[in-house]
Amino acid sequence: MSSLEVADGAGTPSTISLDSLPIEVFLMICERIDADTLVRSLMYVNKQFYDIISDNYLWKKRAMHKFNDCNVAFMLTSAYNENTFNWKQFAWHTELEDSCWSEYKTKTTTTVYRGPHFSEVDAVIMAKDGNHCISASRDRSICLWSTAINIINNPMVHKTESHKGWVWDLDIYDDHHFLSGSWDSRVKLWNTDNFSQISQPIQTFRTDAAVLSITSKENFVAAGLYMPKIIAFDPREPDKRLFELLNSHKRSIIDLCLIEDNYLISLSEDKTVSVWDLRTNNTVKSMYLSKQDSRFPMCASYHDNILFIGDNRDCIYWLDCSHGLYNIIETVKLERPINDNRIYKLNCIKCTNYGSVITGGNEGIIYILTPTNPPKVIAKVIDSGSEITSIDYQNDTLVVGYVNSYVQVWKKI
Repeated sequence: MSSLEVADGAGTPSTISLDSLPIEVFLMICERIDADTLVRSLMYVNKQFYDIISDNYLWKKRAMHKFNDCNVAFMLTSAYNENTFNWKQFAWHTELEDSCWSEYKTKTTTTVYRGPHFSEVDAVIMAKDGNHCISASRDRSICLWSTAINIINNPMVHKTESHKGWVWDLDIYDDHHFLSGSWDSRVKLWNTDNFSQISQPIQTFRTDAAVLSITSKENFVAAGLYMPKIIAFDPREPDKRLFELLNSHKRSIIDLCLIEDNYLISLSEDKTVSVWDLRTNNTVKSMYLSKQDSRFPMCASYHDNILFIGDNRDCIYWLDCSHGLYNIIETVKLERPINDNRIYKLNCIKCTNYGSVITGGNEGIIYILTPTNPPKVIAKVIDSGSEITSIDYQNDTLVVGYVNSYVQVWKKI
């Protein structure tokens, strides 16, 4: 512990150190130290520091000072309790995201992958190890990339003709496997560890129409189709269907996601969102996000009881998923220039921590937003200018797919 020697009234040297300061003074010092330093370093200096910095009230005060003028998504759910809410995690994540992305040009490195794909990249996803990403294209190929900086041999794998139709969606099945869905009406399960140009899928699931969306968990794979149908499989018995949902929607299934392994959420071009309970095999809710006829949901992402849904008219909806409610609690819209008549569409949305919600769409701009209403724009990342089709954000790495066939990665330094 660093210290400063001073002389007391009798001329005897004494030592002042951080842990000898009054708690009030120490807390004032903490207010001027970034959250990352507090969480990763200072709180582990000794037990006294750990107890002080772990105090929930310190972090609540820090967070509310920053967000006292807006609604915060995670604080509006029926499960929210200000006494048990993880204020430390919330304040830490919000500061980390703001610090990085508000200065992303100096605090991240970026790499553009171009060449292997010659058509629109419709899906990108991060591998579980955080060091690789996967992209899929309308050229029917799948690429496995290393996200490490200054890698020469990229992509590591470019598997052409991975399907017989456009490859429309990807999903991580587990630490060693991923899934691809295609317009050839197939969902394929691949081994990530030995994926190569000559690899064959471990399993192939046959559906009844083009596959537009997939989601999965252990021993469960669900595919949303171009027709109003959802089919579920067990990889251990690929020829057997667990169930088929025929009446949940009237048009194409645009996106699927799983909530806490118990609920299957489907977004459809018929403008509805449907909630299927996997335990009771029943539809527990079906709703319209908006009464405006032209709006329909495009994409969804879940974090801590909030489902963020983006639509084809630039709106973000917050759904309270706690206790199986699935109620719309806020509708969020970015401010646009007056007299701007352009139709903005959100193709993808991602929330993986308390600190940010990331969106991309036909505007060709990646928005890093606070999870608040009104949203605060942490950063507008404008790079290729091409329409954004897909994003993923894991392990301090952001990967983006574009209509112009490019894949781009940003890594925090």
